Amino acid sequence: MNPLKKSLTVEPNGAAATFGHLFIRISAGLMIFYIHGWHKLEGWIAYLQNGTPWKLAEEVAGMHFPAPLASAVAATLVQFICSLFIIIGLFTRINAILLFGALSGAILQNLLAGRDPQLAILYTLVVLTLAFMGGGRISLDAKLFANAEQSTSRNAAMGRELRSI
Repeated sequence: MNPLKKSLTVEPNGAAATFGHLFIRISAGLMIFYIHGWHKLEGWIAYLQNGTPWKLAEEVAGMHFPAPLASAVAATLVQFICSLFIIIGLFTRINAILLFGALSGAILQNLLAGRDPQLAILYTLVVLTLAFMGGGRISLDAKLFANAEQSTSRNAAMGRELRSI
């Protein structure tokens, strides 16, 4: 087969797609964890321990969100915890949807603060994509829930066979 033609062949269950899915899930999860979650968590801890002003809570208050401190804590926890679940591929779709909501707030926050929202937009698009795609073949979702899906389809097939008798 021609190398160019082979490189253009789409194999959604092939090794390249599987490892590409794994790479994007882990790299996006790590970046969201470190850039968004970890840094916000450090700010919250400093606020709790020393009363240091927490920039995120101040910006959320400036956005006129209800309960700005609680909203900032919720966004921090979602970005910290859900990104870890994305990395390991556990409950990927649920965590991606939660991150989509939090990162949508980050886009708004950047726009209102006059900062470039491109990075937040990119993260938001990646987690939205993961919400549609799930964890992929190399994930805890696949390992834990593949048997459940097979059992469900096997039970449905058995039910059809019994009804036909």
